[in-house]
Amino acid sequence: MEGEFDMVRIGIIGAGNIALRHLEACRIMDDVSVAAICDLNQTLAQSRATEYGIAHIFSDHRELLADPQIDAVSIVTPTFTHGSLVAEALRAGKHVLCEKPPALTYEEALANEQLAKEQGKLLMYGFVCRFHPMYAWLKDYIDAGKVGEIYYAEAYRMQRCSQIGGWFRDKEKCGGGQMMDAAIHQLDILLYYMGYPKVKSVRGYASYVNKDLPDRIQNVSGGYVSVDNQRIPRTVESFASAYITFEGGKNLFIKAAQVANTLNPGTQMELLGDRGGICFNSDGIRLLTVEDNQFVETKADIPDGPNHFTQEIRHFVDCCQGKAVCLAPAHHGTEIMRILNSIYKSAETGNEIVISE
Repeated sequence: MEGEFDMVRIGIIGAGNIALRHLEACRIMDDVSVAAICDLNQTLAQSRATEYGIAHIFSDHRELLADPQIDAVSIVTPTFTHGSLVAEALRAGKHVLCEKPPALTYEEALANEQLAKEQGKLLMYGFVCRFHPMYAWLKDYIDAGKVGEIYYAEAYRMQRCSQIGGWFRDKEKCGGGQMMDAAIHQLDILLYYMGYPKVKSVRGYASYVNKDLPDRIQNVSGGYVSVDNQRIPRTVESFASAYITFEGGKNLFIKAAQVANTLNPGTQMELLGDRGGICFNSDGIRLLTVEDNQFVETKADIPDGPNHFTQEIRHFVDCCQGKAVCLAPAHHGTEIMRILNSIYKSAETGNEIVISE
């Protein structure tokens, strides 16, 4: 990686809702300057620039990338732009933080990982859950050997009726529904805890049942609201699930839905190790250990910590300055795209996808 910076000058590409998280984080750091913001929506970009004191506004990202004074960029644009924008930013000599998903395809992610190495630039992905106090505490707990060797993990992220609109409904632009856009966080955090083991096989399933329900149902909250909230036809799946096996006998099950008649909406994850177990959801973290040949169940008391987006941006800046080793490196983004693409390919073909290199 190239030289360190005392002051990191960042350009923000995208001015939507997630950009606000990045802007708020940068505003409280004395070694970061948001030098420019870019969005096709000039009115929105101007609004952000006025609120956060940003000097330069662009509607063409190529103009932002051409500025030699900008050291790094945050890419907070729709999924279908991630792959190409990352590549252009790296070729322009910028360090890159790109929101999830890393790209639409494994091939795009792999090419960008290789490009980052060639350019000698940092490519970090927005797996922000890793920086949440609860998940960071659990990583330390697991690394301390309290769970032992993890051999099984499972997660669900289920909504009864997501009313999200715009490009989030278009599979060509977002790559998939809840599994691709939201449960990617749960998949990543489980893989992170398991040490990102090498994948052997993936079997996926997807359903499009009740895909029109979000436009008919009345007694649900809308959930996340994007800037683009048009009621276009839904082509993403309603529900998806997958069973993944890894080298060393490890395995993982995950399910995710934007539309499902579930009695248990929400998010939950569980990890099984040879020395203990973990279950965590909105109610907190439950821990299981074996002590003196007896099962002992406790509830973790997690101290409050800084906002996870603030921690993520802080870490990105530290990496740009050469002060830290990246916790969300490009090769993790490449591997998770291999898995996600395999889930959807398996669902479409009805066949198990065997990974071979």
